[in-house]
Amino acid sequence: MPFCWITIGEILKKPSEREIYLIRHGETEWSRDGKHTGLTDIPLTEKGEREAAALGRHIEKLTFDHLFSSPLKRAKETCFICGLEPQIDNDLLEWNYGAYEGLTTAEIHKTVPGWNIFTHGAPGGETTEAVAKRGKRLLKKLEGLEGKIALFTSGHFSRAFLTCYLNLPIENGRQFILSTASLSILGYEHGMHALKLWNFNP
Repeated sequence: MPFCWITIGEILKKPSEREIYLIRHGETEWSRDGKHTGLTDIPLTEKGEREAAALGRHIEKLTFDHLFSSPLKRAKETCFICGLEPQIDNDLLEWNYGAYEGLTTAEIHKTVPGWNIFTHGAPGGETTEAVAKRGKRLLKKLEGLEGKIALFTSGHFSRAFLTCYLNLPIENGRQFILSTASLSILGYEHGMHALKLWNFNP
């Protein structure tokens, strides 16, 4: 269920203001099977394409002033199926899982009990500090932009970016579950960064 206090319809009908629309890609074979998919560039499944199309129907009346996507297929395909043409930004890449690429959490726990990407990072990949730095760099680039901003990216990076936006420790990212082909909206409340909608999944 989405984490929100007002309906998606109420949010989308409101007049244009500065907001970040954070969109996770649709299902892939690895996301379906619970495998960590960092830089492995795999496409959407047929279900993932249907998920993206359903999401597209919910945002089709929106006009985005700025539109960015990860260079990975799964994010770009989700964006294209939504009927949008993005600018590519490498800062939207998924977390580099290094030695844990393609492994499930259960498989990792056999050698590192209690491991979590938001507390341990990935050996041979990105540390939590590196991902937080990348998220803050992206946020800095977006600060000068106005209007509605759409970001098509992946699950763990989306959660890390949220912690940067809300000025929370990156380990808090493990508390925000995010479904495939989901929409989240980051905005403002009394001039402060605020979470308006999380994990809306049509």
